[in-house]
Amino acid sequence: MPDLKSRLNTMLMGGMVTPTIALGKKLGLFEALGEVASAEAPADVKTIADKADCKERYVREWLAVLSCAGFIEVTPDEKFWLTEEAKHEFTGLNNLAVAEMSFLPTVVKTFNELSDAFKKNGRYGLEYAQFGDFYDTMDSVTTAMHDAHLISDYFPLIDMSEKLAEGSLKVLDVGCGSGYHALKMASTYPKCEIHGADISEKAIGMAKDSLKEQGHKNLTFHVEDAGKMPSEWTNTFDFITIFDACHDQMRPDLCLNEIYRMLKPGGVFAMLEIRGCSNIHADKVKHGPFASAFYAVSMFHCLPVGSNRSDALCMGAMWGEQRAKKLIEDAGFKKEHVQVFEPAYFPINIVYLCKKE
Repeated sequence: MPDLKSRLNTMLMGGMVTPTIALGKKLGLFEALGEVASAEAPADVKTIADKADCKERYVREWLAVLSCAGFIEVTPDEKFWLTEEAKHEFTGLNNLAVAEMSFLPTVVKTFNELSDAFKKNGRYGLEYAQFGDFYDTMDSVTTAMHDAHLISDYFPLIDMSEKLAEGSLKVLDVGCGSGYHALKMASTYPKCEIHGADISEKAIGMAKDSLKEQGHKNLTFHVEDAGKMPSEWTNTFDFITIFDACHDQMRPDLCLNEIYRMLKPGGVFAMLEIRGCSNIHADKVKHGPFASAFYAVSMFHCLPVGSNRSDALCMGAMWGEQRAKKLIEDAGFKKEHVQVFEPAYFPINIVYLCKKE
């Protein structure tokens, strides 16, 4: 293992390069470079900057960072291009790690407020509204992870694909955010009645805008608190989903209680969550350095938004399988009716499949 000084230097360089990559994704600089340059015909700074509609001097500095880091090729006369491998990984949504790099500039915006939340006499946590850019990034990451597998792999895994295709199911996506999963289900399964619910008015506004554009008649979005859903929804839904949203709840126990209440007898609940062991040492052994990234995102976002009142459970993204299963069973699901999957196509996620008697 490299000595501590070497590791610190590596962390420092990575910490500076990561937001540089995120900036390139935000501004379309990788796409611009890929379009105007190749190994046979590398492009100068002006050509790349003009293609991206950016200032030449800023683009030169951006190219310098990533050329020196070894991600962009550079000639002695300062012309640039991407290898075919780099073009594939940095453009579009082909690489999950690249997509996730955009989290860094979104979460450090609340650095000072988070510092206050750490203090014994400081604030409880942070508001969802303080993370507007984070949710835009989350949409991109979700699309990068789920678009290729949600319909073709995930629903078959939980034995819901044929049932959804047959129709007549009433479906609820809890913590739906800007509506990606609900919209996908509505378009793929037009015979089902789909609902999406989220506490964020901004997110639901975005979801409704997308719904208006796509025109699905079988989908409705609602602004609702996952810990206190409408009383008339008791025993209403055949299938309830939640995608990477339960750990962000201040009271995930109340959320799971409500899900159990809203499910019809015989109904199915599927929860996608971050893989974790409910033990830091076990996470280090099983997931290695990657666990640190998930704990960091949790520290900057998931924990503070899930801690923002006096009765919050303060779970964080890495609450893990043991804690999650306990809350699921406490909500009413019997242990023998709870299955756990770790699908290879969702490498950071764990799936809890639950059935109500």
